Order: sequence, then structure tokens, then C-alpha cells
Amino acid sequence: MASVCGGCLALQDASVLVKRSFTDIAMGLVLDTKEFGEDGTPLILYDITGSEDAFGDMDFKVAGNEDRITAFQMDIKVVGITLPIMKEALLQAKDG
Repeated sequence: MASVCGGCLALQDASVLVKRSFTDIAMGLVLDTKEFGEDGTPLILYDITGSEDAFGDMDFKVAGNEDRITAFQMDIKVVGITLPIMKEALLQAKDG
């Protein structure tokens, strides 16, 4: 989360006017859930911890509010993450 928070602070330090407060969330993804006994559909995780961050297929941090993203950081560890999966992950992050 340091990169996300640092990016937000850098915006403020650069005199970018922040009219509303924002928050952040750490998200994760397990792309193929068959190895865990599931049906194989991607599993998007909310508010991940260190172990989920280390063993998941993707982790990303999003900061912003209901109107916009102010910072985004992502680590992808596999191939096959599609735009529809990414869209769903961002929508879930917004809900979170």
C-alpha cells in the first residue's frame, strides 16, 4: 500500500487540489480455482493479507472515491487476465 499512499501524497504535494477524501483497498485474484476444488472461475478477493498477496495470481491496490481512481498499483503473476476480469475486479474494488 506504500506505493498507492505515496502516489496520493505526491499529488497533494504537487498542489493537486483534493476536494474530497479518498480511501484504498488491497485486492487479489486467483485465476484458476480448480486446484482448490472449485469450478475454475476466477475468484476476486477483497482486502487481502500478506499470504494471499504472495500466493495469488494477481494483487492490486486501488485508491480513490466513488467518482475516480487517484492511484493504482498492480502485480500480475500469470498470463490470462482478461479485460472483463479486470473490469469486474475494479467494480468489486469500488464496492469495497
